[in-house]
Amino acid sequence: MSGDREVLIFGIDGATFDLLDRWVEEGELPLFARLLKEGVSSECRSTLPPITGPAWASFQTGVNPGKHGIFDWGSSDEDRYGAGVVDATDLCVPTIWELASEAGKRVGAIGVPVTYPPVEVNGFITSGVLTPNGADDYAYPQNLKGELEREVGRYVFAPTHAEMAINTSSWIRSLKGTVKNKEETALHLLGNRDWDLGMVYFMETDTVKHHLYHTIEGSDCRASPRRGAGLDRPVLQIYKRVEKAIRRIIAEVADPETVIVLASDHGFGPLDWIFNVNSWLLREGYLKLKDSPFSNAKKLLQRVGFNQKNLYQLGNLLGPLGKGKEWDMDGFQDILGRMFLSMDDIDWKRTEAFSRGGVTGEIRFNLKGREPLGCVEPDQAESLRARLIEDLQGLRSPFTGEKVIEKIMSREEIYSGPMASLGPDLLFTTKDMRTDTGGLTVFKTLDSLMPAFAISGTHRMNGIFAASGPPLRRESRFEGMDLTDVAPTLLYLLGIDIPDYMDGQVQEDIFLEEFLGERNYNFVHRNIDAKGGGAGGENLEAEEGEGEEVRRRLKNLGYLA
Repeated sequence: MSGDREVLIFGIDGATFDLLDRWVEEGELPLFARLLKEGVSSECRSTLPPITGPAWASFQTGVNPGKHGIFDWGSSDEDRYGAGVVDATDLCVPTIWELASEAGKRVGAIGVPVTYPPVEVNGFITSGVLTPNGADDYAYPQNLKGELEREVGRYVFAPTHAEMAINTSSWIRSLKGTVKNKEETALHLLGNRDWDLGMVYFMETDTVKHHLYHTIEGSDCRASPRRGAGLDRPVLQIYKRVEKAIRRIIAEVADPETVIVLASDHGFGPLDWIFNVNSWLLREGYLKLKDSPFSNAKKLLQRVGFNQKNLYQLGNLLGPLGKGKEWDMDGFQDILGRMFLSMDDIDWKRTEAFSRGGVTGEIRFNLKGREPLGCVEPDQAESLRARLIEDLQGLRSPFTGEKVIEKIMSREEIYSGPMASLGPDLLFTTKDMRTDTGGLTVFKTLDSLMPAFAISGTHRMNGIFAASGPPLRRESRFEGMDLTDVAPTLLYLLGIDIPDYMDGQVQEDIFLEEFLGERNYNFVHRNIDAKGGGAGGENLEAEEGEGEEVRRRLKNLGYLA
């Protein structure tokens, strides 16, 4: 390692102090307890929507989605309706890996989302969840792939989804196995290379809570999928395994001067309901389906109960048959996918509005001149917005009688920057965020609102940030951290110029006075590209057809319908 202060980040997807503080107090996570005591920490506000793609993109770039260009899992190119899945080529500003490389620092990022295909850096990158299976270009430099396969074995891009396991116990073992894979990869790469800025990412802490949040004591979940019964605190088991990996990595590759950072992209909480936004838009007349034999047949099947909810138990039953034969399950899912209503069944020439969001709601107008088959005249957009807001505000749950929507926001209130026009036109949050708005391109059923059935936990806005090391305060919990603050704060810590386009601020409250006195801010002017990758080198192009494979993985992890 080199430099006067190295920084080692651990990305713990979906971590929240709601759970961490409880487990620390119980003595279950002694390393986390020590790191929190020796350093500073804060809840960290996520992006809207608080999902992995845009959130980790903001973490790495220091800007809101209106500048980096990633708003959800769907590609926001102007010529399609979210048919593609985002990757690193969608980023419109450089990441901290590229900025640090330009400044002469050596970097190493392991498994971080939105790093596929990897860009050229002064160091190494291995990509994560958005990497297609069998990809030969998941690592930079490219010869790293062969080295990892020799020294560590097969590199795992993402954890297995619950339905592919024979039972929940075997799935928990599988999750621990993918944590171990990331641990061994990190020990090899960080232990045998010089680095100034390193990061290791764990997705298992998010995946386990989606499927097993109802097993957490006091979780108050209405949704209780029939899995996890009899297991001993399975969510905590995964957190303890991740802590074990972090402890070993710190012990073997860090030194007393290394600044250790724990960070998450969003928080977590219980899930009760699913709001099928496109089904609601269909019911209210904003969205129209094609009048074709195939689309009409699928609509009829949905009406008589042939839908994702009712077939979920069948999929849960057949999932283990595909264990070890992922292509069999992929084929089965593709067949079922063609039987359900999807974006392919929408009559775009008669559709005013549609949704492709998840976790929190988003609605896009089918605007003429912007969308390929837009039918809404630009001067009608405001009246459409007003109608949608009125209808959303009046929406009540047929189960509880309560209002479903808590807050409605326009795109202009949330996003700013040259890519903001590609974001959703309306965004909304549900009451206490206990209602998920489904996944990308979703018609789970034709019901507007339904009880959650496959997962019992979903995202919240309150992620975490914690850091400990020589220049930082001790035993200090502060407030007001935003996910965009992480990048400029880390650049300042490393003595690197901060681009003036960053939305985030350097969090002075975390540093000791003497460190602040030694180091001044240095902002530099830098333009943001209207579209295109980062500044650290040419992006490697994804192969044709890989997007659909990544979509299948996101479906398997519960992110897409």
